[in-house]
Amino acid sequence: MMKKIIISSLVAAPSLLNAGLVPMADQELQTVNAQAGITLETSSHLTVGDITYTEDANRLQLQNIERGSQADISLPSSSKQVVDVLADGSLQINSEVYPTSLSIGAIRINDTAASFGQFRLNYSGTNTIKVGASSSLDNFLEGSFQTSISDAELIWTTNGSSVSFDDIGYNANITRLAIGEAVDGSRTGLNFDLDEFSYSFSTGGVKLGGVSLGTLAGQLALSGDAQIFAGGRDGAEGISLNASLSILDDPTNYVRFTDDGNSLFMGNFSGALNVINLTFDVMSDHLLLGYDQLDGSFNANQILIGDSSNPVGAIQLDFLFKDGNGYSNRMAFYPGIRQPVYANLPVAIQPYATSFYSGLNSSSDGISAAVEWNLANAEAAYIDNGRMVVVSGIESYGRGDLTLDVRSFDHDNNAGTADKTAIAMGMNRVQGSYSIDGLRVGNKTAPIQGGAELLLSLEVFQAMDFNLDGYTLITAGGVSGGGIQIDGDYLFSDTNIGLSIDENGNGVWATGVNYDMHLRGIQVDVSNTGLSVNRTEQWSTMNIDNMRWGDKNSGRSLGRIQLERFEKGSSLTINPGGSGAVCVGASGDAASCASNGGRWEDRGNEGMTVALKAAFAPEGPTSDGSIARNRLTWENNRNLDGSGNPINGTGTQIIFDSYSTSDGLGVADTNDYGFQANLKIDVYETKVAKKFTGADDNGIIGNQGDELIYDDASRTTYTYVANPTAAQLALRPQGFAVQGNVSFKDLQIDQVQLKHPDVALPQTVFSGIVMQNLNMTTNLTATPIR
Repeated sequence: MMKKIIISSLVAAPSLLNAGLVPMADQELQTVNAQAGITLETSSHLTVGDITYTEDANRLQLQNIERGSQADISLPSSSKQVVDVLADGSLQINSEVYPTSLSIGAIRINDTAASFGQFRLNYSGTNTIKVGASSSLDNFLEGSFQTSISDAELIWTTNGSSVSFDDIGYNANITRLAIGEAVDGSRTGLNFDLDEFSYSFSTGGVKLGGVSLGTLAGQLALSGDAQIFAGGRDGAEGISLNASLSILDDPTNYVRFTDDGNSLFMGNFSGALNVINLTFDVMSDHLLLGYDQLDGSFNANQILIGDSSNPVGAIQLDFLFKDGNGYSNRMAFYPGIRQPVYANLPVAIQPYATSFYSGLNSSSDGISAAVEWNLANAEAAYIDNGRMVVVSGIESYGRGDLTLDVRSFDHDNNAGTADKTAIAMGMNRVQGSYSIDGLRVGNKTAPIQGGAELLLSLEVFQAMDFNLDGYTLITAGGVSGGGIQIDGDYLFSDTNIGLSIDENGNGVWATGVNYDMHLRGIQVDVSNTGLSVNRTEQWSTMNIDNMRWGDKNSGRSLGRIQLERFEKGSSLTINPGGSGAVCVGASGDAASCASNGGRWEDRGNEGMTVALKAAFAPEGPTSDGSIARNRLTWENNRNLDGSGNPINGTGTQIIFDSYSTSDGLGVADTNDYGFQANLKIDVYETKVAKKFTGADDNGIIGNQGDELIYDDASRTTYTYVANPTAAQLALRPQGFAVQGNVSFKDLQIDQVQLKHPDVALPQTVFSGIVMQNLNMTTNLTATPIR
């Protein structure tokens, strides 16, 4: 059953509760005109000590609630309602709320010392509700609903610091809302049908400490239905819900994030979302939210960055969350900050965890969550000029603890500038796994192929079994004006990373990985040309116990690899537009490319360019006072312990010690150029030649050198053709086409060393190595092997 809600300690303004009834004089009655309907204008100030929702003897409490004027919440606020009975018998209520403020002092569970924080909403708006008899016997009633909110502000505060959504504008319109009975087996509940539900929203700024992260705006057209039943997942009481929601295929749908006048825009999208048995329970010290299954799809046909006229392309996403693999989809929300047991954390992350939670205690406000998930399958497709590449077979599961609060923070460790406000997010003992089967190109049923390795330059791996502890602080302000800035410390421990694997999990694995990473001043901005990430400072150490070929547990080991990195002023940008027109295999324009031995390809105006700059810094101190460097160590022929595991430090090592980049300017040197890798990414048709004469794995016969040509645009069947016509060339296999460029001005390696296990210190083989002015361009296309 659903439990009752109790409201206690309610105090209203005397104008409502204490005013007596005063008879009207005859002369006053003479001025009254008879009209249909009622107009009610009110002015009130309201305080409520406690609103309690009780379930299975556990209480969810909203405390210290106050509603009053926006100018001064202690004064009354005003509103007006006009009630009419229309000609068709429907009841219509028009409401207007004048500037009002609503605050909640705390949200607790069973009088917990800590709360979820304080909330305040400043708003004014209008509403129109129309309710009438149902046109169907399946429903109790039908109606419509329209609401508009303007100049609103939503503020969440914890421990004296706040994040706010300013200048909120909101319009929602439900053309038809029907309420009837829902039946699910032996239980009954309420059914809600929503037809043509459209809304638009905007915010003047998402602000931290008065500084804007940027603005949000959007518009959606929806329809859906939901069924609500009594009873949750735990105990006899609670709430459960089944729902289906559709984002209608409407070209006016959009979401836009704007930073200093530059926008990240997603438009003309549609989708669907279905949830089975979404439950809500109040437990003794937390709220429990869970679901049996959540599936959906999302399609966005237009993505624009900055003021570019070239779209990035389109995306499609299909996903299914469903209990399995020994994991459920559950989220337990606790009031306050539940700190980890520091002794249970890996030693390398303990100092950062202690610093992150310093100053907080059992009564500090915030949100803590114990989460568990199982993503059974997902497919993510990217479409470039109508050509599709699919990241296929995405799976993930895991569990861990999270914390979230708002606090004051100083990026510069300077008390004089400790006036910034940060969103603080902690991750403790998050254990999980994810994997990607591979790529499908052309359509969602094309053969699995390689190409996911191209994501390695962005440190996106094809598979990972991980244990993660990490602490993130987000403040407002990018390189200039809006945007966000990130400081963070993270540790992946006892982790296995799939660098290049097939759908069976065999390939190249980095196993027994301990990877600690530290970020300082990572600034994310939208510019007029693209999305940029400026990495002010970062340092990390990745220790790989075994680099294996084959299976991650038993594959042959190349040995141990340790990579230390130290960067200052690195960056990553994502810009719209790929390589456009390009001569593959040679140089020249459209007229001369073929005669120079190349193949001319016009890959269209969509696609994207990923530009990575790594500014490797010389050995030196970091922001936290430790010493960092760029160094690569490879060790093999290690001794084994009693269990047959290799012992680090007992083998032969080759060490590339303290490498760095510069602009090659001598005494006046800078490191503005760094090591650059630019990837221009498109999806395009490419030549696939048969490697041998005879039948391939699918039984299709051809001669060595013949081209694979699909029979039609569905790209399901194919033949081998010796000399394709122009029409047949358009039916070549589609591939993940990448034009890559790698360049640097000056790369130095202080020394290359060898260390024998019987020698205490490494011996220098080479010193003072300098490489200059590398500029190399390649064209790669990933297609299935035939």
